[in-house]
Amino acid sequence: MKVKMNFGEKYSEVYDLIYHDKDYERECDFLEEVFSKFGNSVSSILDLGCGSGGHDAILSRRGYEIVGVDRSAHMIKKAREKVKNHCVFIEHDLRDFRINKRFDAVISMFAVASYQTENEDIMSFFKTSFEHLKQGGIFVFDFWFGPAVLKERPQVKVKEVNHGKTKVIRITNPKIDILNNTVEVNFKVLIIRENIVEEFQETHNMRFFFPKDLTFMLRNVGFSDVKFFPFLSLSREPNDSDWNAFCISTKT
Repeated sequence: MKVKMNFGEKYSEVYDLIYHDKDYERECDFLEEVFSKFGNSVSSILDLGCGSGGHDAILSRRGYEIVGVDRSAHMIKKAREKVKNHCVFIEHDLRDFRINKRFDAVISMFAVASYQTENEDIMSFFKTSFEHLKQGGIFVFDFWFGPAVLKERPQVKVKEVNHGKTKVIRITNPKIDILNNTVEVNFKVLIIRENIVEEFQETHNMRFFFPKDLTFMLRNVGFSDVKFFPFLSLSREPNDSDWNAFCISTKT
């Protein structure tokens, strides 16, 4: 059995099915709340790690002009099939992506930041974001929140999804490395169609972060006014019950 890394063809094929219950509309509502409170008349967005374009499909319908970037050719293909208007999708590594355009906002959703497991990776990711923002532009991303990950350690999980004659079973087996603040997330996926079973594996390496470290890195790149919130909330700071957190910072 061949192990594939980070959104290979097979995982990309079933990605939208596995996450069919993800509330993209609510997340886009939250992004617009962030734009309204912290942004400066946001109309153009750079989406780093856009995946299959779930957020971009909704935001483009709401009138935003979007450039989506992802290093997975398979995910970019799905995004282009899904979103036809007001979006340009580019296959590229977000760490060294550069185009001659500046945006009102840079977003990076679904823990793309946590895929940047080395300091060099996350700093390059932040530099890409900073260099593509207009003055006064905002950078919004979510990430695995360290205090919660350490308190509620990753557990083995099984998710089963049925769609017509297709059943997908994903078994998640995580291994935490507390010295390096990382989690090796091992996926075993079964696709069952008409009693024929296809099986494959992927490994996603994730990093959990702490606010003090992220603030230092962001300010080192040039960002200011760094704020942290729980995922999909602006009412308080994150605590050790919030596995996912949001960071909002400004280019001034």
